[in-house]
Amino acid sequence: MIQTDVIIIGGGPAGSVAAQRLASAGLKAVLLERAVFPRDKTCGDMVAFEGLQALERTGLAEWSAAFHPVTRLRFSAPNATTLDVAVNNRHGGVVARLIPRRLLDARLAQAAGQAGAKVMDGAKAEEVSFDDRGRPRVKAGSQLLQAEMLLLADGSHAPITRKLGLLKGEVDLVAMQQYLAGDSDPDGPLEFHFTQGIIPGYVWMFPMGDGHINIGAGTYTRRARGQVNLRQALDDLRSRHPLDPARLARTEPLTPMRGHPLHTRLSITRTHSARTLVLGDAAGLISPFTGEGIAAALRSGEMAAAQTRTAFEKGDFSAAALAPYTAQLKARYQRDKQAGNFLRSLLGSAGLLNSVISKLSRNPQLGTLFGQIFMDEISPMKAFSLRTIWQVLI
Repeated sequence: MIQTDVIIIGGGPAGSVAAQRLASAGLKAVLLERAVFPRDKTCGDMVAFEGLQALERTGLAEWSAAFHPVTRLRFSAPNATTLDVAVNNRHGGVVARLIPRRLLDARLAQAAGQAGAKVMDGAKAEEVSFDDRGRPRVKAGSQLLQAEMLLLADGSHAPITRKLGLLKGEVDLVAMQQYLAGDSDPDGPLEFHFTQGIIPGYVWMFPMGDGHINIGAGTYTRRARGQVNLRQALDDLRSRHPLDPARLARTEPLTPMRGHPLHTRLSITRTHSARTLVLGDAAGLISPFTGEGIAAALRSGEMAAAQTRTAFEKGDFSAAALAPYTAQLKARYQRDKQAGNFLRSLLGSAGLLNSVISKLSRNPQLGTLFGQIFMDEISPMKAFSLRTIWQVLI
């Protein structure tokens, strides 16, 4: 049996950052990842500003700076009305970068290992139990591990989190993504198209800056069950780009289409219990408005590591002692999620989308605000300020 201080299940951004922080603090941490690095994930690959800050705190500022910066956005309404936005970070520097998850997750896991964590990829957590003192035990293949604390970063599927009764309810969004090769405009804007067949979701097209393009589509889970065909939405984007029909004519698929659920509801997840914390996508931290989740995953990894360190310092692993972690998550994300859910509901109306994007295109200040919200640079609550509402109405 492997004895350690902390077991982290899931080698995505949340789990790896937590492992890196804990190992750096002198705790023994084991990171379990079912796949073998490097591995692909269905994702838009956009790391927003808060995520870039977390990478900098992980010592990866120079590494991340090599990836394509986001400088322009383009939105289109169902009637093809277009909004172009130049995004300049109000804090200075780059607002976001496009970092393929295959590279990001592998580098974060490497950083965890370099800090002293034991990284076990290709190790699927099959069973979790607790001994008579409440300490977690995890069976992964032929290995049995025991620790004082368990961190669950097992993604939107969250199989272990669900088995332990910490997540009850279904995922609410689903996305499908594919990489294309042969981009004719590698420095083009990030594109978000609210097409008639997929709203209240959207299709995206992100030039990666290296001749590859990340395309994808996302919508409500219930609409993807018989109402919306995401594969068809991606095929339509390639064959009939909403604004430039020939834009993707010469591209070729680089990867197959991959689908993935998105869990956006923090409210249905119990993010702490005795000796256990839930973080990242498993905690429902994905934005309900945009579907972005990397930045929140990285921050939750930092928060969970800090709370875990406090537990070890006090020798108290009770649910009450770990409750401040949940309080921090709610203070940071709950109001944003409420606002994001409301904004998402508005995207279901083609007429409203046509009107709003038309007005935003005529008001550079409001257009920039919309872009900042979409980049998760500022809170979606900003959209509900009296000043913003007044500007939209007039």
